[in-house]
Formats: sequence, C-alpha cells, structure tokens
Amino acid sequence: MSNELKVGFFVLIGVIILGISLVLLGDISFHRSYYIDVVFDDVGGLANKSIVKLNGVEVGRIKEIWMEDEKVIARVYINEGVKIYKDSKFYIAKTSIIGSSFLQISQGKNYREILKNGDRVYAVSSKPLEEMIVDVADNLNKLIKQISSNGEFASNLNETMKNLRSITANLNEIISSNSSKVDSISAKLDVSLTNIRNLTEKLDNILARVEKGEGTVGTLISDSKTASDVKESISNIKDATKFLKDFTSKTSKIRLYWNLEDKYEPKAKESFVNVGLKIQVNDNKYYYVGASNVLNIKNEPRGVSYEIPNTVDAYLGWDYPLWGFYIGAIRGTGGFGVRYTPFYYDDFFSRFNLNFEANEFSRNRKIKQRSFNDARYDIGLGYNIDKRFSANVKLTDILEVKRFQFSARVLFEDKDLAHLFGLVGGSSSLLVK
Repeated sequence: MSNELKVGFFVLIGVIILGISLVLLGDISFHRSYYIDVVFDDVGGLANKSIVKLNGVEVGRIKEIWMEDEKVIARVYINEGVKIYKDSKFYIAKTSIIGSSFLQISQGKNYREILKNGDRVYAVSSKPLEEMIVDVADNLNKLIKQISSNGEFASNLNETMKNLRSITANLNEIISSNSSKVDSISAKLDVSLTNIRNLTEKLDNILARVEKGEGTVGTLISDSKTASDVKESISNIKDATKFLKDFTSKTSKIRLYWNLEDKYEPKAKESFVNVGLKIQVNDNKYYYVGASNVLNIKNEPRGVSYEIPNTVDAYLGWDYPLWGFYIGAIRGTGGFGVRYTPFYYDDFFSRFNLNFEANEFSRNRKIKQRSFNDARYDIGLGYNIDKRFSANVKLTDILEVKRFQFSARVLFEDKDLAHLFGLVGGSSSLLVK
C-alpha cells in the first residue's frame, strides 16, 4: 500500500469519527418532529437541550429558550407521531433533589383536541425546589428564635399552660363540692339504662312477629310472591330508565346534512348534480342516500359523456380525522371509497385530502356505442374550505375513458329533520321492544 493511500485511509477514518462525534455531542437528530412553545413564569433551572417526558417517557427535547416581555418561552420539539392533548399539564420536574431539571408533560383526557405544530401552551406555575427549601428553612429559623428568645410564641405557650393548670384546679373543686349531684346523675343514668333494656326487648318482639309474617312489613318480607313482585317492579323501572337514557343519548347525537355537489366535465362540456342526505349517527359513523348525475334531460348535449344519468347512491361510511371509508351502492352499483389526509398535523395542508373510489367491478356493456369491460376507478384531490364547503378535481374511469371532472360541494345541516328522524327511530325501537 502506497503512502498516499495510507494517508487517505486515515483521513477518511478521521472524517467518519468527526462526523459521529458531531452527531452525538451536537445532539443532532434525524427523527422528524413538530414543535410547540411552552410559556413559563420562571424556568427554574430548565436549560436548553433538556429532555421532555410524556408520562415519564422521553418524547423530545427543548431546542431554544428566550424571554418575551415578562414571560419565558421554551421551544419544545416533539417526535412525530406523539399525540399530546390540549388539556395536558406542563411543569418542571427533577430527576432527584440535586439532579437535572426536565420538562414533564402529564397527558390530558380530551383526545379530540390535539396540539399541532406551532401551538402555544402555558405551563403550571410553581416555585423552584431551591426557593421552597429556602422558604422552609427561613420559617424554621423564625420558629426556633421565637422559642429560644422567649418571644411571642413562648409567651403564649406559657400563658396557655397557666390557664390549663387553673382549669384543672377549678374542675377538681367543682367535683368535690357537688358530689351529691354526681350521685344523683349516676342514679338517673341507671334508670335510663333500664329503659333502654325494656325498649330492646320490645324491638325483639316486633322483629319476631315480622319474621312470622304478621303485619304489612312482615308480609313483604316473608311472602316470597310479594317480594318477587316488588323486585320485578323495581327491575322494570330500571329498564325503562335505561331505555330512556339510551334513547336520549342516541337522538342527541344524530346530525342530518343535505348534500349538493355540482360537477363539470370539460370533455363532455356538460354539468351534473349529485344530491342526497347524509345521516351522521355519531361522531364517526354515517349513512348516505341520494341521487347521482342528475341533469336536465331537455338540454341538448354539447359533447359525449359516458356518465349514466339519474342513478342512486346508498352507502354506509366512517369518518376520522386522518382517513374515511364508505361502502355500498355507488351510482347504482356496488363499490367503496377511501379518503386519506396525509398532512393532518399541518394547519394549511391538512385541508387537502386524497380520495379513491371503485365500483362497477363486473361491467360489460356499451355506452354511447363504446364498449366498457373494466371496473371503474376514480382518483382525486380534494380541498376543504371549511366544514360546509369543499372542492375536488378528479380523474374518472382511469382504465377506460380517463376524463377530468371538477366539482364544488356544499353541506346544509337540517336540525329540524334530525330531531324528527331521532324521534321516529326511537319510536320504532320502542315498538320492537
């Protein structure tokens, strides 16, 4: 091996060692993360690059600390995929009394509200451990000085002891001078005990009669049929209460939306309308019924469209923040659809979603003199302006005609119809029972 090759080999090893050292000592991480800003009154020894723990598990690090007005801001980077709820508590903790400080997060319970990139939260205010120790020591010193210097505390203690001695002497004098009265009280106490014994004997007699079934109470206890009827009545009341509670809970969650979607296909130079009713039975599950490709049949076509007009939609769906899925009858034939939100944790890009739809798996027919043999697959990109308005661009029937469609959608909530639907549903459930 030549000298140049040896030198180059050792230089390469040195560069690799230097790079590893920079990664380890410089706290360089290749994990993807998002950040939140935590506001403190006093960081109390919390330093830059301190670790962050969620319920005791390390989930990130502090990357930067700065002052803002009278507050201290710590920028915390959390590992991607770690969800922290908005009602979580942030506070400073220590590994031990003399150990290093770190940021502790106590996970909240409101799982619907999740902190996103750039959110700001406020830490729980508490005195640093060092200040609390100093306060305790100061108070202890003051107490010792009060006792040792015969101060106010010592004076009060001496006065209390004198009063206690005086009370004891007076009590002894009262007892000695009223001994006859004490004897009288003792005699009355004996009479009271005798009365209590007599009352106890009478109660025993009453209980004995109840056990034999005498009287109303005895009948309720001893008669098995009466007891069974009472238990059955109580059980029926409980069942009715439970049904009413379940009925109220279910009907209060029902939401109904009218769906109106206008679609335009440039190649066909024609517009279509989808209209239907979305029945949201809880936070995630819904039913949809409606009509697709509704058009004015009196209009003369400007181009060639392969959409089948006036078809029926009826399917069951599930909606979650990251994804959605539905299955049933789509444009009159069996199929399913999927929606995915890839950038859910980003404020802006979370409005975009990818959607895919498939149906007509056994298609074998002619439409407008053209044969169709493959299943229909549509893929698109959607944008949600808000909960009511959205837009979508879609490439339809990608195995056959490959046509673009542009659409705009609006949802109208109908609260009156939702209440009526809930009542009808509850009534039908009651009839079935």
